[in-house]
Amino acid sequence: MAHNSYRYGDYESALWDFRGGEFIEDPDEDVDQILRCRWQGAADRQEAYDDFLASDYWARVRTAMLIKHNGMCQSCGAISNLQVHHKSYPKRYTELQNLDMLELLCQACHHQSH
Repeated sequence: MAHNSYRYGDYESALWDFRGGEFIEDPDEDVDQILRCRWQGAADRQEAYDDFLASDYWARVRTAMLIKHNGMCQSCGAISNLQVHHKSYPKRYTELQNLDMLELLCQACHHQSH
């Protein structure tokens, strides 16, 4: 990976908020590494979440939400392209006990909620 100079470039905002909002004195040495680690951590979390959504447990959650809301989007009443949306993120594998923390939304409404 090419070395980037963050001090005067387009990445000036990357200098902030890595250490509780204080300005990094010499960011060129560690900003590349920090950004790489954050990106990898986000990618790992997304992969784990995608695996969770593909699980048999999530299929049961989705079925429970479809039954609870009569197969209709809670926002607009659509009956196709329905998705389960987390209003909040309880501990994984507790969704069946916390269905009120979920919403059944069509794809358009789900996209709007983000």
